[in-house]
Amino acid sequence: MKKSKLLMVSFIALFTLAFALTTVNAHTIGCPTGIENDFACITDVEVNGISLDDDFVAEAVAGIVSDTVPVVVKFTAKETATDVRVKVYIEGFRDEIEEETPRFHVLEGNTYVKRFTLKLPSSMDLDELTEEELALLVRISARGKESLEAKVLLEVQRDFQSLNILSIEREEIVNAGDTLAVNVVVENNGFERLDDVFVRASIPGLGISKKVYAGDLAPTRDLKDDDINDARERSILLNIPVNTTPGNYELVVEVYNYDASTKETVRVVVRAVETRILPPVTTKTLSPGGETTFDVVLVNPSNRLAVFSIVPQQTAGFFVEASEPLVTVPAGSSKTTQVKVIASSTVEEGTHVITVLANSESGMSETVTLTANVRKEQAPDRGIVPPTSEVSPTVVITVILVIVFIVLLIILIVLLTRRPEREEEFGETSYY
Repeated sequence: MKKSKLLMVSFIALFTLAFALTTVNAHTIGCPTGIENDFACITDVEVNGISLDDDFVAEAVAGIVSDTVPVVVKFTAKETATDVRVKVYIEGFRDEIEEETPRFHVLEGNTYVKRFTLKLPSSMDLDELTEEELALLVRISARGKESLEAKVLLEVQRDFQSLNILSIEREEIVNAGDTLAVNVVVENNGFERLDDVFVRASIPGLGISKKVYAGDLAPTRDLKDDDINDARERSILLNIPVNTTPGNYELVVEVYNYDASTKETVRVVVRAVETRILPPVTTKTLSPGGETTFDVVLVNPSNRLAVFSIVPQQTAGFFVEASEPLVTVPAGSSKTTQVKVIASSTVEEGTHVITVLANSESGMSETVTLTANVRKEQAPDRGIVPPTSEVSPTVVITVILVIVFIVLLIILIVLLTRRPEREEEFGETSYY
């Protein structure tokens, strides 16, 4: 009986000890890096594949300018907490270099892993030619808790030979037939001078490409030679075909020389060209054997000169001729040309369709449809003056003068032919 009691007491004692040790371990979590506070412990920070768990803050991690590096943060929650956030950032630059997680909840004793990507500063942000020491900061915060922060040293340096595209400026929306101007700023962000640098801009979807010479680029600005600097701007003009299908296209900019190259891709939107052919009057009436003229307006909304060829199509019973087979229209303007239509004397009465093609040197072709109504003229009734006929004023005056002359002549004849009356003779009467 005593033996069983001793065994029971021993079992209870061992259970109590194990429970006590478990409780102590739950509240006393080891922190190998030594970076901890009341609610969290940072167990490891990994930058660009280099873990700092084994060699924490002993040496700086090397990075290349403008590189995008992965950052992994591992930490253990020593207490349950809410509204937890993990942020990694590099201070002291014009553009923010940071990334932060959304809010989340942590439970005591659990380990969490958060992954980030940061783009290192460009060579323009560095003060020194070769390298610059930076501090990557890791901050863990929670509601009602003191923030925990760790620092990782980074050594950012330039490539041996490297080109960088600093900016690409262009119109994001362009009309078909326009000229797209692309302004590119390129920089040598390496250690060595780069000779004979070229800049190429292309739109693969349209099969157009053009390159310009950027010259020699030094690793730093040469104060003694204005022609050799570490950065330079170049402009490239790309002619967008008039018949380009509207849509989104990739614009590829590439900078290269014999030793180094780099490229970036942006997007441009090409819109359709507005109506270019505008006949003000499309229907006219003429008689067999008669002729008429149609005006055709050529519109060039693009920003470059356009040349159109006017090609009349054969139509039975008609002779169609363009007054100007080739028409030049300046950029952003319009021009009117004429198309003469002559009907044969044997053409049938009715409505006839006449087509004219307007082709541009860029490959655009449009069809102009004209309508000719053929009607025979009706002869007016004999003896009846057509209502539309007019009497000449000279004829009216002449008729009036003739009438006046005839009246005067009649009066004169009457006066001349009239006999004078004899005077009555009276005899003298004598009273003597």
